[in-house]
Amino acid sequence: MHRYIRGAIAVLGVISVFVFPVWVGIVCIIVLALRYRAWEAILIGALIDLTWLPSAGIIHPLPLFTILSIIIVWGLEPLRAQFLLK
Repeated sequence: MHRYIRGAIAVLGVISVFVFPVWVGIVCIIVLALRYRAWEAILIGALIDLTWLPSAGIIHPLPLFTILSIIIVWGLEPLRAQFLLK
């Protein structure tokens, strides 16, 4: 059952990159990071960056959503490990 919920949240996060506002993807990243060891969250952040970051100009912008998702996944690991694991 948990696999289906995890998969549904991950699919919603990927679809949200193209269809919904960016904050829906960030909510999916946070929910995945709170409940699971979520490598999908980092992929969703990278997909948001690849889709929404501008590529024109001399200075390349930082991949903010990828960095943010890595910080969220690693930062919420102790909280998830302490409170949510059985």
